[in-house]
Amino acid sequence: MLNALNKTCLNRYKYCKTNINQVFNRANYTNNNNNNNNNNSLNNNKDFNKIKFSLSEIKDGGKILNQYTFNDFNNTIESTSSSINNNNNNNNKFELIKNKQQKLLTTQEKELKLDDNKLFDSIKKLFLPKGYPSTVTSDYIGYQKWMFIQNVIGSTTYVLSTHALLTSVIGISSTSALPFAAAISWVLKDGLGATALVLFANKYSTLFDYDIKKYKFRGDLLHNFGVLLEMFTPFFQQFFLPLASISNLSKGLAGLIYGSTRASLNRSFSLKENIGDITAKYQSQSMAAYLSGMAIGSSIGMILSVFPLTSVSNLSMVFGLSFIHIFCGINAIKSIDLKTLNQQRTSILIDNWLKSNLILTSKIVNQEEKFITNDKYLKPNIKLGCTIEESFEYDYQLNEALNIANSNSNNDYLISIKLGKNKNCDDSIIRILYFDKKQTTTTNNMTTNMTTDLINDLALHNKEQNNIIILKSYFHAFLIRAELIKLANSNEISLYLNDGSGSGSGGSGDFSHSKELKLIMENTNTQLNEKFDSFLKDFTNDQNWNFIPSSSTLMFEIGETKIKLNI
Repeated sequence: MLNALNKTCLNRYKYCKTNINQVFNRANYTNNNNNNNNNNSLNNNKDFNKIKFSLSEIKDGGKILNQYTFNDFNNTIESTSSSINNNNNNNNKFELIKNKQQKLLTTQEKELKLDDNKLFDSIKKLFLPKGYPSTVTSDYIGYQKWMFIQNVIGSTTYVLSTHALLTSVIGISSTSALPFAAAISWVLKDGLGATALVLFANKYSTLFDYDIKKYKFRGDLLHNFGVLLEMFTPFFQQFFLPLASISNLSKGLAGLIYGSTRASLNRSFSLKENIGDITAKYQSQSMAAYLSGMAIGSSIGMILSVFPLTSVSNLSMVFGLSFIHIFCGINAIKSIDLKTLNQQRTSILIDNWLKSNLILTSKIVNQEEKFITNDKYLKPNIKLGCTIEESFEYDYQLNEALNIANSNSNNDYLISIKLGKNKNCDDSIIRILYFDKKQTTTTNNMTTNMTTDLINDLALHNKEQNNIIILKSYFHAFLIRAELIKLANSNEISLYLNDGSGSGSGGSGDFSHSKELKLIMENTNTQLNEKFDSFLKDFTNDQNWNFIPSSSTLMFEIGETKIKLNI
């Protein structure tokens, strides 16, 4: 038996030895390491039949399974993973090579270590994406850790709030009509909440991708608001239906936000197009958290049935759990390192680049990004893709904007500035109107004659141009925002502040015809021509962001309206 095994090992060795030259020649691998002590450098001049070399078997994720050392001088194959004793005089054998610093384990210790590794690998396969950690971004595990704790607490409060709802629905009617009244109330609160949820989703669902962090936090607030409303129903049993309906709507909106933001987050975590795997493992994690929370909530309920507390005490306990739930959500959001551009992250990048000519890393930008309160970078507000009606009140204002764009050879967009009431201009609005850039000369026959590759190249070119125009217009608007703040600090703009009527030109002067506006546009156009190309070059060359204009997506809230100039 042992001789047969040795023979098999020898055949395996010979097979590896005869094919190893072909493998390395195809790869044309050269090691540029200048360290004289490094024996891993390979070239075509080496004969692998006359040198000692090693091979490693590596599992996806970087874990080394086995290491083999081949030494032809002694006709020996050495392995760190196997040890076979050979009492014959045959020189071809496996030998266990141990590191001098490696502790020799007893049989019992080996079994315990093996069991621990098996248990860890089983848990890892069950709850983490295949190939973790090399298949996901570095911020994945930090986010999932906080989300698991948050989901456990959310499940716990769900049990307690449901108990409060059941207590309320039972107490609203007489004994004879109890089952029917309870059922009607329960169905109505779900129906009213679901109807309002559909209307909300129809109007606001497109906003979730633009600011994932802000809406994820608002989802946490809505969820806990719904839970606390349910806890209040025992105190106001006569208002069960409106309270329960609002609570159901609030938690439904939270679920809608969670589902929408989850898709974008899974995309950001993925490194190897494994979004499906990440999504499935998140469902496994969520179910484990849900069951854990159910067990905790049920245990608390059983304790309360033996040692009953007042409704106020129950409410206080859920209040505390809700604060912990929100705290976990905040930490989960802070751990996210998004590499897509939204308006706030773009503003942070531009602001720092203008000051230092440096592109901040995504980690620093994400730390600077605000999601609880409104950020200073978003004031005055910049709106993209606006209509003529909301941007200009009078025709001469539109004419002035066209003249300014024409004087600066800008055929991509128009800019409208509408001042607010505040002297610091933080309530002012800068609007961007985009020209329609579609090639109207391209006929159907021309499109038919194009090859698929040419059509794809044209689509990539159009997306690249569109992304650059959007970034350029936002860069321009950011420069205007900075100039407005300077004017506000010098009180030179107070003459044109809105008088409260809502008109764009309020106050005692018309800002659209003012020398201040012309000065702002001249200064910003000069800066734009000098700086935007440099900023775009620095940003696209930054490996941390990996922004590619032809394929990357800008998470900006942009209106669907464009303008077309017919002369």
